[in-house]
Amino acid sequence: MKFNFNKFIESRLFYQIVALVLALFLFGYANSDKLSTTRNNSSNSDESAILSNNTETMSVSLQLDVNNDKYFVTGYPSKVKVKITGPSALVTTTANTRNFRIYADLSNLKPGTHEVKLKQSGLNKELDYTINPKTIKVTISSRKTATFPVQFKYDKDKIADNYGIGRVSADPQVVSVTGARKDVNDIAEVLAEVDLSNNTKATVSRSVLLQAVNNRGKILNVVITPQTARIRIPVYSATTTKKVSLDFSASGSGVSGKSYRFSSSTKEVTLSGTKSALDKVSKITVPVPVSGVSSSETQTISLQAPVSGISAIQPQSIKVKVDVTSSQSSSSATSSTGESTSETEETSASSASSTTSSSVESSSSETSSTTTSSTSTSSSATTSTSTSSSESD
Repeated sequence: MKFNFNKFIESRLFYQIVALVLALFLFGYANSDKLSTTRNNSSNSDESAILSNNTETMSVSLQLDVNNDKYFVTGYPSKVKVKITGPSALVTTTANTRNFRIYADLSNLKPGTHEVKLKQSGLNKELDYTINPKTIKVTISSRKTATFPVQFKYDKDKIADNYGIGRVSADPQVVSVTGARKDVNDIAEVLAEVDLSNNTKATVSRSVLLQAVNNRGKILNVVITPQTARIRIPVYSATTTKKVSLDFSASGSGVSGKSYRFSSSTKEVTLSGTKSALDKVSKITVPVPVSGVSSSETQTISLQAPVSGISAIQPQSIKVKVDVTSSQSSSSATSSTGESTSETEETSASSASSTTSSSVESSSSETSSTTTSSTSTSSSATTSTSTSSSESD
């Protein structure tokens, strides 16, 4: 089939294509200015963002250039403010990285008070900066380091009633203190002050900031290493109980020639008090008054706490039986006399029997009654003699 060009250009399709092309051309021509403006604005905005300035204020640590082994410096602020101005991107980078330092050069200064201008190093040359303050006043002193034990301070009145405090401890027990020689020499103690809550009933253990103070309680400007210590204050109930045995001892001057023996049905008592006080007591010695006591009796004696820290004794009083006897020498004499008497009586009885027998053999004609009478009379005569003999001995 042969394509007929003349017929095509006379057709409706041809005119529709031409109209479409013309419409597209006109649309592109009409919006060309807007597209160009958008491209230019975007480019200018990026360039403006790069070239515009910005300002940032920062707080940075102040550093000192000084011989720290020889000198100790006081009076300077720990931080200063730095205001930087420059290209936005550079300012932002510097603020984020902070790769610069602000310092005071004290390397050529001797001990004393000096006014020093602050300097910087590390800031980009395209940045303008301002340091606030521009100058500082410092005091340079000879340096000294010493060690001190950690002391404690707390309010005992905040411990609950019927509760006691054990042995307080610190970790570490000793710290190092560095500062101006005159300040270190003036230190009275390194103190850990523990703030207790009211009515404390449990053991307290916490880290406490240490302070070096002089005799007047003034806090000294020194460096303590480490800066804190862990303080432990044991708190326990003071109503601990313990059972102990009893011992008895005579109190006062007893009656001459008498000896005393003590006994009680109460063998032990219960003590209440602090643990430290109870640890000191293994038994209680009870004094029993014996002045003027000449015969056995029972006494009621009130018990007394042997050491401070004992709050109660149960029972509070006991009954003590006091047995009174003659002393050992008097008792022996009485016993010997009794034995002698007993032996004398036995000897007399033997003599009487012998006499009676003799009487019976020599006088066979006497009656039984007479024999009995003679026996009685002979016996009496013999006892009397023995007693007389005994008395003359």
